[in-house]
Amino acid sequence: MTSALEHGRNTHTRYPPIDGFWTWDIKRDRVYGDANLSDYFGLTLDEFSHGAPLERWMQSIDLDDRPRVRLAIRRAIERKSGFREVYRVRSEKMGLRKILAVGQCYVDGVGEAALYPGWFVDLTKDAAGEEQSLREIHNHIGQARDIARSIGHDMLAYLLDNIEEEVEQRLHGRRRSS
Repeated sequence: MTSALEHGRNTHTRYPPIDGFWTWDIKRDRVYGDANLSDYFGLTLDEFSHGAPLERWMQSIDLDDRPRVRLAIRRAIERKSGFREVYRVRSEKMGLRKILAVGQCYVDGVGEAALYPGWFVDLTKDAAGEEQSLREIHNHIGQARDIARSIGHDMLAYLLDNIEEEVEQRLHGRRRSS
């Protein structure tokens, strides 16, 4: 298996401590995870160790977040790319939690999406979680803006400048008036 997106990774990006891991076998529609994932998504020991259909895992995602997460998963598979979403999950053991989920698509020998390993962090218990996420966004936007400028896409760079300014305002507790 090879990564569908092997270039352009920032090896200096830092993430908060990881709370759980999963691997999604796309072709067999089986998601496997560790015990923490089981707790957060309300799965049984059998489900997390033997794999459960993605739809079973999706049932634990908050109803308001589910359509956005489904779309993000579909796009990531179609593009054979990374996945990064913040959403809420609910389970009997953990209650309602806000998590950051990150995954990466790996393709088989013929270039079809095959495996999707990933991890998540619980942002609920970390008061600095939103700030950490905004700092990560800020970093990526700055990189994208620099790339856009370097290849002569001035309008895209301008738009990314505006997005970066909005993130900075959120980081410093100020909101832009509409």
